[in-house]
Amino acid sequence: MTVERLEILSGVVRRRRWSRADKERLVGETLEPGVTVTEVARRHDLDRGLLYRWRQELGVVRNPEPVGFLPVEVAIAADTAHPEACSSPGGMEIALPDGVRIRVDRTVDAEALSRVLRALGRR
Repeated sequence: MTVERLEILSGVVRRRRWSRADKERLVGETLEPGVTVTEVARRHDLDRGLLYRWRQELGVVRNPEPVGFLPVEVAIAADTAHPEACSSPGGMEIALPDGVRIRVDRTVDAEALSRVLRALGRR
C-alpha cells in the first residue's frame, strides 16, 4: 500500500477552523450549475458530509423539480364579469387555460400559491 499524501496535524489545534465567510464561499461553489458537492470537497480536501452539514446550516434546500415559466397575460381590471378580482390593492386573478380561475390578495403566501399552481399544472 502506498500513501500519496499524508497530512500530520500536531499541537493543540487538530481541526481546521472555518469562518462563516469560508463556509458560505464553499457552499456557494456547490450551487454552481454542473458542480457537485463531491468535486468541491475533493478540491478543498473536505469531507462531503461536512459540506452537506454546512448547506443545511446555511438553509440551502434542494429544489425537487426544475423551475419553469408559465405564459402570462397582464390585463387591466376592466373585466366586468369579475369586478371583485382586483378590487383590493395587490389582488389578482389567475386564469388557467382550462378555465380554472384563482383569486388571491396581496397577503397570499407565495410558496403556497406556487405549490397550488404546480399541482394544477400537473392535472
